[in-house]
Amino acid sequence: MTREHAYKLRDLLHKASTSLSDEDALEAVELFPVWASGVAYKKDERFRYGGKLYKVRQDHTSQADWLPDSTPSLYAEVEKPGQGDTPDNPIPYSGNMELLEGKYYSEDGAVYRCFRSTGIPVYNRLADLVGIYVEVV
Repeated sequence: MTREHAYKLRDLLHKASTSLSDEDALEAVELFPVWASGVAYKKDERFRYGGKLYKVRQDHTSQADWLPDSTPSLYAEVEKPGQGDTPDNPIPYSGNMELLEGKYYSEDGAVYRCFRSTGIPVYNRLADLVGIYVEVV
């Protein structure tokens, strides 16, 4: 196989990957392009960053200081279906996340249940949000 042919196949795989469901996309993260600064991203476009799959929340051109893992207004990590639905499968809380009512989150070995959605990303530790948005399970 020539290098030119390999690049064509890569482009075709990338085009095909856009039709995958999030669940299937999580099984093939390597098919998605790596996030880069200076790229014009469209809403719902997916890419990989730090070994994780992310989805774009709104159209924008990326910047070096708007990293996917720290800019939740622009990017959301694609999560496994059912993650956060039970205390046995909590969403790992990394700060800078929107909390959703009824979902379970884990931080520092503790599991929390969100009883009121935050509506926006919050930066506090979950232990500091007990009684406001979450309760310890």
